[in-house]
Amino acid sequence: MVRCIGSMVVALTTIGNGDVVAQSASDLVHSMLEAHEARIEGVENYTLVQAVMGFETETYFEKRTLDGRSVFQASFAGADGQRSSPATGVEDVYALGEDLAKRSEYRGRESIGEYEVHVLDIIDLRGTGFGSNVAQDSEFEPVRGSVFLDAESYVPRRFVFEGEMTRSGSAIPLTATMEMGEYREVQGLLIPFRTVTTIEGLAAAIDPEVKAQFEQMQRELEELPAQQRAMIIELMAEQMEQFEAMMVDDSAPMVVEVLVTDIRVNQGGWN
Repeated sequence: MVRCIGSMVVALTTIGNGDVVAQSASDLVHSMLEAHEARIEGVENYTLVQAVMGFETETYFEKRTLDGRSVFQASFAGADGQRSSPATGVEDVYALGEDLAKRSEYRGRESIGEYEVHVLDIIDLRGTGFGSNVAQDSEFEPVRGSVFLDAESYVPRRFVFEGEMTRSGSAIPLTATMEMGEYREVQGLLIPFRTVTTIEGLAAAIDPEVKAQFEQMQRELEELPAQQRAMIIELMAEQMEQFEAMMVDDSAPMVVEVLVTDIRVNQGGWN
């Protein structure tokens, strides 16, 4: 009798209650990929224009087929007319695809502000490249991480990467957290218009040569005419303030805010 009652309780609590039914990392990744493919069906390419610490970048994304799936891959990122490797973004998790399911475990549901999210813990990120460029042209090597997927739209709302940076033969632990917010729909695409990346531990990785260069730059700045000096300080105030804090405090984080200023859909690449 006790066994029968127990079985009935389990059955009643699972019927019509999706929160109780066990989720799997594979199911969630498939839902994420299917939702993404449905959204991008009519999009072949797009250019993302972003403001990063006073500078403007353009990143071009082109649709490609990867393991039988449609994904966008970044061809370049432009800053002041120069081409460089794009920083980690939401498209990278879609490109990771099935490999994400194989490497992840489902932690459960949590809340990020007003949003419910599913949390996938990635046991091993080595060899994937995912998260290695959380800051453009960084030398961060992620080892493990977490992906927080919106429970309704399956877009990523947070990435957490744990790893290390090697300096002078020593491995320095770093943790990078990316918060994706202000999602907007643009011709089928769901794009986060505001991304904030916080990197903890980076201050300890600043080598003496970089510190010396920064101090030299400050001295040269003081020698400039007042109007020119004020213009440069206004442009670089955020970067300089953060770097000064990091030079005196190894626990000071670096925070980078990226704002989308324009999106061009199906207009081809960079001229």
